[in-house]
Amino acid sequence: MIGIDAGPLLGRGGISGYVGPLVRSLLAMDPDSQYRLVLRRSWLGHDEAGSLDRLGSVTRLRVPDCVLAFWWDHLGWSLPIQRELWGNLDVFLATCPMAPVLPRGQVVSIIYDLIPLRLPELFGEHRRFKSTVERVIRRSAAVIAISHQTKQDLVELLGVDQALVRVIYPGRGEAFRPMAPSEGAEVTSRYGIHGRYVLYVGALGPHKNVSTLLRAFELARLEGGLGAGLVIVGGHRWGAGTQAVLKTLHVRKDIVLTGEVPAEDLPALYAGADLFVFPSHYEGFGLPVLEAMACGVPVIVSNGGALPEVAGEAGLRVDADSVPALAQAMCAVAGTQAIRTSMASASLQRAADFCWHRSATELRGLFRDVAGRKDDHA
Repeated sequence: MIGIDAGPLLGRGGISGYVGPLVRSLLAMDPDSQYRLVLRRSWLGHDEAGSLDRLGSVTRLRVPDCVLAFWWDHLGWSLPIQRELWGNLDVFLATCPMAPVLPRGQVVSIIYDLIPLRLPELFGEHRRFKSTVERVIRRSAAVIAISHQTKQDLVELLGVDQALVRVIYPGRGEAFRPMAPSEGAEVTSRYGIHGRYVLYVGALGPHKNVSTLLRAFELARLEGGLGAGLVIVGGHRWGAGTQAVLKTLHVRKDIVLTGEVPAEDLPALYAGADLFVFPSHYEGFGLPVLEAMACGVPVIVSNGGALPEVAGEAGLRVDADSVPALAQAMCAVAGTQAIRTSMASASLQRAADFCWHRSATELRGLFRDVAGRKDDHA
């Protein structure tokens, strides 16, 4: 039996954008296998918690997460309740940084990125983060990294044996595809978007580097002749610095902040853009870049972390800290139809390399490999 920490199947964005489609693809291709979705107490109150029953067998843990952490991390013991679950697991997939101690079987953990260790000045709790990740890895028979960059970071920053790490990429969602302007017009109009625009999708936190995008956009509009507006899609939490920069801009009227949007609106917002810009200082993957490419949109990325790996030769790369370089790149792409057409074609070709069915097949193979091992990593 394979257990899966199923909480992230209920979220959206972030790790849920990886775990949800991956696990659903796995269950769809392997419906007769024994999978057990484990829902911890912190997720029980989620509006969609009941929907997991349609996917398969669900075990709901009523024990608070703090008690689980004490039992597993401080005592180092297996959970003394629901023994019929923990004692029958061959593999447990830890989708969050909380790995159980199993009386038998093996743990496979997912590490999405080590951004707090690459940018410790932006993350006050980076030491606690490091301790948590190291503890999870010690308990794991295999570690899944979502990019080769994350694998490299595990080896370089934490000394993890590279043989322990398996890279399993995200896939492209079927909803993300090219659209005719008329097909997405209702969505863009609803958010007050009119005319051509440059798009960013994501949070406004410091490592996302949106303040550089804002400054580059102003430079491109005022001095570079950029004729497109800027649309920023995503929550505004954890972005006080970015909000402060926004208030200083002379081109504020040309910027639309949509806030968080329903998942069904995202494809139209991507597809309607002239280009997509993702200027992060560091990423473990950068799923919005893949979503934009799947919609046939030209992409400009920074050289931060895995972003060059994801965009491949399809995307234009710039220094994350260079406002002039980003402004120049935006003007070059948005200002030349031939460049946009060529880059759009390259985006579609690159996006085709990422497939959830392939990722799920690789995960199933990893489970079978790990289930046959006899090492005890508890």
